[in-house]
Amino acid sequence: MASTSRRGARRANTSQSQSQAAESQPEPQHDQIDQQVRAVLNFILCHSANKVPIKMTDLMSLTSGKNELAKRLPFITQLLSERYGIKLVLLEGAPKRYICIAESPAMSIYELKASQRPQYTMLYIILTYIFLRGNRIEEDKLYGMLDAMEVKVDEEHGYFGDDISKLIEDTFVKQQYLKRERSQLSPYDDPKNYYSWGPRAKSEFTYQQIVQFASKLFDQDASFFQQQLMRAEGIDNPEMLQNLEAEANQAERSYFDLNDESQND
Repeated sequence: MASTSRRGARRANTSQSQSQAAESQPEPQHDQIDQQVRAVLNFILCHSANKVPIKMTDLMSLTSGKNELAKRLPFITQLLSERYGIKLVLLEGAPKRYICIAESPAMSIYELKASQRPQYTMLYIILTYIFLRGNRIEEDKLYGMLDAMEVKVDEEHGYFGDDISKLIEDTFVKQQYLKRERSQLSPYDDPKNYYSWGPRAKSEFTYQQIVQFASKLFDQDASFFQQQLMRAEGIDNPEMLQNLEAEANQAERSYFDLNDESQND
């Protein structure tokens, strides 16, 4: 009787293991262009030009459901890259959203249409200023810098046009070039808006590009901005920042140790 129970238990465990294994196996990926792939692909291409994030729920509505989209998305991502030079990037946080990044973004303002150049120039100025100020800047200080350049964000400008404040606070933020956060340093302070680089800026630009731009703008050698570069890269890579701080502390201790030894001699 006990032997029968053990056999029954083994069969039950085997059946449960097989069931769990079947559930853990990934869904087979879809690698054919069908109506659902075509619909999602067309939707992404049509919405990529305005650079506004694409909601996953919008893509799901074009397929037979979440599972069907999940099976097709790797193939769609491959098609976007190989045929159109577009990289589909999933943003952090909820709800799930994607942005389209050009795999070969414009490297010079002269590669852009004349109508795009003022926006691109303004963006580059703002990203450079944020970089130089520790990768996070208060909105009032950002506008103060532009004001010093005789660019009034609430007035029309001969080159940048009108609605400059809307360009910064709305367009660049929605396009994920800028991240705008509202915070306060202490309960006694008024909340303030702060800007930092957004995920699209980090994908389309490099800190090295900004260093080269700043070195030309201020007529300084690129090494002059090494501290800002290390800080910016450290913010994106906290482990690297900790290692740099540890090395700096070690170097400082070594210096004092050598100094003490020389005084004792």
